[in-house]
Amino acid sequence: MSNLLRRFFVLAAAVLLLGQAGVCSGGTATRQEIRVGVLADKGIENAEQEWAYVFDWLNRRLPELNFALVGLDHPGMRRAVREGSVHFVITNAGNYSELEHSDGVTRLVTLDSPLGISPTQAVGSAVIVRAESPLRELADLSGKHLLAASPDAFCCYQIAARELLLAGVDPDRDLGRLEFVGFPIQAIARAVKEGRADAGIVKTCLIEQMVAQGEIEPGALRVLSPRQIPGFRCQTSSRLYPDWPFAALGHTDPALAKKVAIALLEMPRTPEGSQWSTPAHYDIVDDLFRDLRIGRYATLQEETLAALLQRHRVGLGIVAILLIALVVHAVRVDYLVKRRTRELNEMHAEKERLAAAMRERQSELEHAGRMAILGGMASAIAHELKQPLAAIANYARGIERRVAAGRLEAEPLRSGCQEIERQSSRAAQTIEKIRSFARKGGGSVRAVSLAPLVREAIDLFRVGRPDAEIVWRADADSDRYRVRADAIQLQQVVLNLLQNAFEAQAGRGNPAQPIEVSLSAEALGYRVVVCDQGGGVDEAYRARLFEPFFTTKPEGLGLGLSLSKGIVESHGGSLQLRNTQTGVCASFWLPEEESA
Repeated sequence: MSNLLRRFFVLAAAVLLLGQAGVCSGGTATRQEIRVGVLADKGIENAEQEWAYVFDWLNRRLPELNFALVGLDHPGMRRAVREGSVHFVITNAGNYSELEHSDGVTRLVTLDSPLGISPTQAVGSAVIVRAESPLRELADLSGKHLLAASPDAFCCYQIAARELLLAGVDPDRDLGRLEFVGFPIQAIARAVKEGRADAGIVKTCLIEQMVAQGEIEPGALRVLSPRQIPGFRCQTSSRLYPDWPFAALGHTDPALAKKVAIALLEMPRTPEGSQWSTPAHYDIVDDLFRDLRIGRYATLQEETLAALLQRHRVGLGIVAILLIALVVHAVRVDYLVKRRTRELNEMHAEKERLAAAMRERQSELEHAGRMAILGGMASAIAHELKQPLAAIANYARGIERRVAAGRLEAEPLRSGCQEIERQSSRAAQTIEKIRSFARKGGGSVRAVSLAPLVREAIDLFRVGRPDAEIVWRADADSDRYRVRADAIQLQQVVLNLLQNAFEAQAGRGNPAQPIEVSLSAEALGYRVVVCDQGGGVDEAYRARLFEPFFTTKPEGLGLGLSLSKGIVESHGGSLQLRNTQTGVCASFWLPEEESA
């Protein structure tokens, strides 16, 4: 009996469950199925996971409808829209813009992702390379191996292709190799990291996500031509484009489209922080298609000459009439231009003749200034040369006496010969310095290191003024200070300033007081300062010190400061004088090599 009862209850339960299942299946059958085509370029399974929250919400918010996800690739999406086999589509901005033009698809809402600045500025392309790669800019990709997902991939090819074109690199002609490897795009990042390509195109924020998930090490990859976009947290090589829209097809019932749009706008944020917003503008996508000549602008690549003439026949006729008028006008203008050109050439030749005469006059003045400096130091230079010559004579006589006495030990003779060689080299170096400085005309303007140039001028001045005490101060890295200059002319400026400082101190009876010479960096350039202890300059004369032939010295020419000022200013610098408590600081500033 107990077994019979048990069988009765099991049978009753089975009947009850079957009845409920029938009710449920009957209820589902009464719900209208709404097919939503989703661009599943990463695979249908990935698309179902990514959009599950949206479909769950729509099915709960509109229980009388059954929203079904239809995963499609790019060709499948175009086919489904044209056949009308779906009611709505969710796709990227590029694919939507194409469908809007070709099939009248209308966006209802646009995705508002937490990674974007706004629905209008949300996605872009990052062109990535290895951290140690020498590539820095998009233009550097010419001739290189580049990876992308697909020619139809909006974020993973088309956006970056536009930026490459604007940077002067045609992806179809200028790259060494353009390879489309498909999805997932994480594979592109890994291939670049492993050195299997020079660069790769990925969606913005992918690198940051892979680092956060531990898939790649921080700093292993970097982005070419990174853009600084305020408020955008990810690195990008491109401008930003609108996020994915939810769009209705032309045959979709407007009332249904309205209900779906309202439901999506009321949808709470997803766990990842996404929600739907009012439709964004997609004009920037149209600009991209025009630049790449794809989508609605693909005919620009295929237009024949005949078609072009036919399409623009009216405009071309007007242009032909204008060209005839222009030819007549051009003949007259050509005559006038030739006549005016002849007059201008004559004026230019005269200007060049005057400029050459001025340059020759300036060279004569500079040479006269250098001769004046050497003339003032002639006695001391003669003394400087006399010392090595006297030493040479002494050693020569010593060797001669040893030879006469028969004392031919090798070491003393070798030592004497070496000393003669050293002293003659010393004399020769002194003469060469004076010859270089005295040579008429300067050297060429080129990049020179400023610190060695100033030190050499100081050494030359010490040859002529051995009683001068010069203190040299410079920044620790001054040997890297470089300017574009004529080295001989700059040394003339330094020697003029040292000569003025020494004579000012000698006039007050303290020629041996230290003269301070310093070199330091200042405002995209470098300043050389020469400070003396000669008592300063009378303010009554200070304004005229830079005038040619004005001097306060009984035997001066009045050329030193005037020539120095002209030389410094011709190099793009400036020369200044200022009184101190003990004397005068004369200084000149020159722009650094990059700013010259």
